[in-house]
Order: sequence, then C-alpha cells, then structure tokens
Amino acid sequence: MANLARVRCTLNGTAIVGPAVTTFYVDEAATGFTADIVTFWDGIKGLIPNTVQIVVPSTGDLIDVANGEITGTWSEVGGDDVIGTDPTGWVEGVGARIKWETSGIRNGRRVRGSTFVVPLGVQHFDSAGKLDAAAVTLGTNEATAFIGLLTPALRIWSRPNGGPNGQSNEVIAGTMPDAVSWLRSRRT
Repeated sequence: MANLARVRCTLNGTAIVGPAVTTFYVDEAATGFTADIVTFWDGIKGLIPNTVQIVVPSTGDLIDVANGEITGTWSEVGGDDVIGTDPTGWVEGVGARIKWETSGIRNGRRVRGSTFVVPLGVQHFDSAGKLDAAAVTLGTNEATAFIGLLTPALRIWSRPNGGPNGQSNEVIAGTMPDAVSWLRSRRT
C-alpha cells in the first residue's frame, strides 16, 4: 500500500496553552504540498490571534497506510511560518473546526476528518455565541481552495485498528460550520 506524508504543523505563542499540533496527510507522490499548506494557513490567518505562529515544516515522516509504521522521510521546499493577524484577543481553547469529507466508508461509517482552528479571535463570534457568517464563509472558502490545490493528494487516514489495515481516502469537500469548537487537550 502507498505511503502518506505526515505534515505536522506546530502552533506557538501566548494564545497557545501546552503543545499544539495540527496534522495533515498528503499522498507521498504529491509535490509542492508544503507551499499549499502555507497558502491555506495564510488564507485564514485573519481569524487567528496575532500572537499565534503556525510553523509548516519542510520535512517529516512517511507513514505506511496499512500499518502506520514510519517508512522514511519526505522533504519539500516551501515550508514556512504563518502568523495570525487578528488583534482583538481570544478565548483560550475556543475556536472553529473545519470538517473534511471523503467518499470513503470504513467499518460502516463515512470517513471524515477535522482541523481545529483554535484559538479564534473574539470578533469572529456573534451575539448568540456562534461563529459569525464572515468567519464561516472565509473558512469554508479557504478549505475549498485548499482541496483544489491538493486534489487528489489531501487525504484522511484511518489508522489500523485491531484487525483491518489502515485506509486512506481523498478529501473531496471541506466546510467550517458555525458551531463553536473547543479543545480539552491537544495531542502531539
């Protein structure tokens, strides 16, 4: 089975509590994907507090889809840092979620993924406590553009679980719902 490039973007800054990482999986045959990830973060940086730095790496691990083992490393030109630009402050651990859709089915369920955009600047919440329409539109438009840059390389990886092998599915749609998301912890 094919390998996936695991791209672990780290988030740093005073608005971040504890270790913070956002992981993307990309087909190993793709090229230029780190620059595409920088473009994605750059497109939504207006939602992110200006004290947050997102570091997009230029190297990382290759993962065997079937068993999850590291098989080597990838290296790309185009990794960079993106700094949020929202100056309005934030609420710790609270923000948005981008839902990634695939056409895959695993164990009788649709394969989906999420990217959490946490924290979010306080100005992007409406009076009812939901994300405002401008943030939802921006997040959804940038998710759609990101998929367009990486089609068919952007993947959701379902890890091997007991018996069946892992599975990789192409991301075909992305949306940012208006529901607020929060993090209780971050995994590294």
